[in-house]
Amino acid sequence: MQTILDSFRNKGYLLESNVYQYLLKEKVDKILVACSGGADSVFALLLLMSHQKEMGFDLEVAHFNHNWRGVDSAKDAQYVEDFAKKLKLSYRYDSAKLDQSVKTETNARVARIEFLRKTAKKVGASVIAFGHQMDDILETQIQRLGRGSSIEGLIAPRPVHLFENEPTHIRPVLNFSAEAIKEILTKHELAWCEDASNNDERIVRNKLRKSIIPQLAEWMHRDVSQGAWRSRKLLEDDANFLDELAKERLPACYKLEAKLDRLLLRSEKQSLTRRAFFYWLHKMNPNFVASARLQEQLLNAIYGEQFREKFSLGEAFIVMNKRQIWIEKS
Repeated sequence: MQTILDSFRNKGYLLESNVYQYLLKEKVDKILVACSGGADSVFALLLLMSHQKEMGFDLEVAHFNHNWRGVDSAKDAQYVEDFAKKLKLSYRYDSAKLDQSVKTETNARVARIEFLRKTAKKVGASVIAFGHQMDDILETQIQRLGRGSSIEGLIAPRPVHLFENEPTHIRPVLNFSAEAIKEILTKHELAWCEDASNNDERIVRNKLRKSIIPQLAEWMHRDVSQGAWRSRKLLEDDANFLDELAKERLPACYKLEAKLDRLLLRSEKQSLTRRAFFYWLHKMNPNFVASARLQEQLLNAIYGEQFREKFSLGEAFIVMNKRQIWIEKS
């Protein structure tokens, strides 16, 4: 295995540039690597290992078994455990309850993230690494465009995603395509797990990956995933600038003041008000997620001519008069 890691260094396989700069700047001590056993997460683990000596961080491996595929799920978990032992890395494991009443991608993701964050805190890892790669960007963009998305939705997955009071998420192989990753692993005679459900084109992401995106690339005679990768980067630069401008122009939202100046919010462009106001709303009422429809209603109300309006936020209300906006507990 050391020979393979040396080869990774000699071949110049690089971490995603933002991830590399973040790890250098923050002097990260420990990273928890989320590993499903698939090619992408296996490659991410090996790529991080190849940079250990240079950057001085420790690694631990974590696997969450969703129990969706019975014996095959158990085999994936065993593969990751064996692989971690081969790499002489600590292995952390948990599984979903077998009597899951509602199996959805959203519920699975929530359970997996909860396990990873809890484990990271337990082992003292300030960073969690994921195996998302370049092709995931376009797949995500298409799905979010179909639902209607702000710029924040179109810059996911981010190479480095910071959270308050939670470990940072990094995606060190976002600069590699799925095809390139498999070619590298095959060249080094490294195996990985194949999830048979990834071939089920009744699932939207699989349909995009297997049929629609390859056809799009053929019709356009270009690498559309590379184009999406560049678009994501440019949009993230714009989003960061807008965030800084919103903090400068509408500081009360970011200071989480109890009452906001509605007239000041109305005086700014909607792009800034939207960012600042919904940041404030989420922080002030974190257990409630406003639907796209409610977000539009609230934004229209801020700029509207009604002097007194009230909107339900589940266990609270948001109230607006001519001059102020505040939250009242029900």
